[in-house]
Amino acid sequence: MTEEKRPWLARPLSSYLPPLNIEILLFGLLVILAVITRFYDLGLRVMSHDESLHTYFSWLLAKGSGYQHNPMMHGPLQFHLLSLSYFLFGATDFTARLPHALSSILTIVLLWKWRSQLGRAGALIAAAMLLISPYML
Repeated sequence: MTEEKRPWLARPLSSYLPPLNIEILLFGLLVILAVITRFYDLGLRVMSHDESLHTYFSWLLAKGSGYQHNPMMHGPLQFHLLSLSYFLFGATDFTARLPHALSSILTIVLLWKWRSQLGRAGALIAAAMLLISPYML
């Protein structure tokens, strides 16, 4: 029986994955480094004033006190994601930063899909720059 005619559960996982090359390995390394740098001491750093305001209003939303958008603050998506994090994992400094850390990692992962627009080298360079950017940490 040929590979295409075998049931999908009988096919090896490697048949669904692209062949490994240096580009895939470098991107994988950048994503692993992004996970390490984003989650290292995530809950131990001191919060800034703005961050404490965001976590406070998100905590109010998570405990059921509601949320009213104030144009002087950031958009409501951040508050809803933080309150969802509190609801799922409890209210801690780590969970307050979890949605932002995951978004930062997702940004680097999305560069893989933008290779056709950025070019192979451009996507790798952009991923490396986002990896070391203090703004993204």
